[in-house]
Amino acid sequence: MDSYYLTLVLYIFLIYWLIVAVLNRKGILQKYNISAFGPFLMIRTRRGDKLLERLAKGAIRERFWRSYANIGTVLVLIAMTSMSILVLLGAYATFMVQPEPTELHEPRNWLLIPGLNEFIPLCAWIGFVVALVVHELSHAILSTVEKIKVKSMGLLVAVIPIGAFAEPDSEQLFGEKKKRSGEKTIEENETGGVEKERKRVATARERTRILSAGVTSNFFVALIAFSLFFAILYSVQPVGDTVLYVYNVAGGSPAEKLGIESETFITMVDGSKTKSVEEMNKAMGEKDEIFLTVLNKKGKEREIAVKGGYESAGVAIAWVEEGLPAAKAGLKDGMSITRMDNMSINSYEDFREFLNHTIPGQVIEVQTKEKTFIVELGEWPYGKRGYLGVFIANNPLGMAVMEFPTKGYLEYLRGIPSSLVSLSPGGWLLLTAMPVLPLPLGFSSFNPLLSHLYEPVGAASFLGGGIFIIADVLFWIGWINFYVGLFNCLPAIPLDGGYVFREMLNPVLRIGIKEEKKKERFSNTIATIIAIFIASSIFFMLAGPHLL
Repeated sequence: MDSYYLTLVLYIFLIYWLIVAVLNRKGILQKYNISAFGPFLMIRTRRGDKLLERLAKGAIRERFWRSYANIGTVLVLIAMTSMSILVLLGAYATFMVQPEPTELHEPRNWLLIPGLNEFIPLCAWIGFVVALVVHELSHAILSTVEKIKVKSMGLLVAVIPIGAFAEPDSEQLFGEKKKRSGEKTIEENETGGVEKERKRVATARERTRILSAGVTSNFFVALIAFSLFFAILYSVQPVGDTVLYVYNVAGGSPAEKLGIESETFITMVDGSKTKSVEEMNKAMGEKDEIFLTVLNKKGKEREIAVKGGYESAGVAIAWVEEGLPAAKAGLKDGMSITRMDNMSINSYEDFREFLNHTIPGQVIEVQTKEKTFIVELGEWPYGKRGYLGVFIANNPLGMAVMEFPTKGYLEYLRGIPSSLVSLSPGGWLLLTAMPVLPLPLGFSSFNPLLSHLYEPVGAASFLGGGIFIIADVLFWIGWINFYVGLFNCLPAIPLDGGYVFREMLNPVLRIGIKEEKKKERFSNTIATIIAIFIASSIFFMLAGPHLL
């Protein structure tokens, strides 16, 4: 999001906040059962009572929902353990490795807000709304099943809906609160006498079922959405076997001057589909002029005239990895390496050949057009050879280009469910990280880029390009429900997992602590400490690269 649109959004939000403040001061919001907390609105309604009764009432329905929530409780415990381990390992790795900040560590990417988070497209709002509605509706249904009054349901709004909520009677759900000074605890009966008001309080088991229901429904919706998404992948096929993917563009290179951006596709060279980087480079060396058909990030194709006959004068650095040998020595993006020790570097092959005969820790001389650098090589992550820490352009225009296997990528996506069924931890981690991984490992959406590389087949043909819109929506419904479910399983109050964790502590503490009030204090203290520790670990993972 550029500064213009960011400023526009900020102005709209401030105007909205001003309107909310005026309406709240005049009491207009209260008339419609709306509460304002700064710019946030809680819009309450009781119109869902009949729907809850229809969904929850009846012996068969009640048995179903209790069984459903019991299964969900097991899932919550498994996810709670897994997520806690991942958070702790993530915080430990951040402290030990001290990685350089990336786009993932930018504050706007800390929140799952489509459009603000650069990895989550606007179509994900559908998934966001679905996740919130099914989560809170499930809490309300189980509350009704367990005879806990649902005071209201509604939406949280800040210009647009950002959440949903259900309000079970907290005194019934967690136990009667201590009365405040001056608060009445008696009510008049029909004969004019008085009797103490008593409310039914949920048992620990009922409470756990209610708390687990939201997460269970998020996981269930994710299962359905992902199943449909992966089924759609068998209804499309690639237009061609291979296209060229521009992974990176060196600063100041001819490619940058021609307007070619990173993370785009070159679909044709001189009107023909080119399957390899070598073919494109050869055409550029033999012809006076060639035409590249480039598919940009917005899904628009344009033809670019490129003068041929480029002579190789070293290799351009497309990208320098922060914190690695090249960056420490002072090498920058856009520089061209012409010599390494006594070997002339005229091509990417020369560069790779030189490094293949080096070892970690070896000190080499790197000569560029600007100056000469002394570099101590690191260790290549995939083998025991020297590593410089740069991405080198393998094209005379200064682009780092790779051959993108459209068919292989589709097969890779189709194979993800099998890794999930086998309960491979790597498969589940991959599913969680897909939106932030680069191609050809990650997936964010077919539109606007990948939809040009595939086409529907068979019965799906009548949908045309609509099949990709459906696939994108299903993917984000599945991913956001899965992620929201996992996040809510963390043992940190006020998340559902935090309350479930506290309920699990009670029978353990009961063994050594007989006094109920003392046991409750211990339980709350431990739950609070765990919540602070989990929240601090998450914050450290996100902010650590900036702080360290």
